[in-house]
Amino acid sequence: MSRAYDIAEKLKNGSKKPTVKIDETHIYEINTSKNVGIFLKGLTEDSKMDDFEKIDKIIEAGIGKEALEYIDSLDLPIASYVVIVNVIMAAINDVSLEEIEEMEVESTNKNNNFRKKKRRK
Repeated sequence: MSRAYDIAEKLKNGSKKPTVKIDETHIYEINTSKNVGIFLKGLTEDSKMDDFEKIDKIIEAGIGKEALEYIDSLDLPIASYVVIVNVIMAAINDVSLEEIEEMEVESTNKNNNFRKKKRRK
């Protein structure tokens, strides 16, 4: 006799999209679909595109063009854009924001190949 696996409930719960709250009146669903994941993977690996263009494309793919236009209208500092991108990446990877931020710090530390000179006394 073959086994039957009923995953209907898991799929139903898994289809609930996470959200990001920009302010009290602007809450956006994050698109965590496979297609967006593939698109973002390609974006992050594209060395020809500058970081600002990547940020815009990640936000647009993750939460939509309307959200990107609203966020741009806020005239936020770059650090705020990085937080929004990290939220999108956390949602797509189904991890916490803190885990994504830790991975970012680790990646930055690995890419800093300079040596700290010891101080002489």
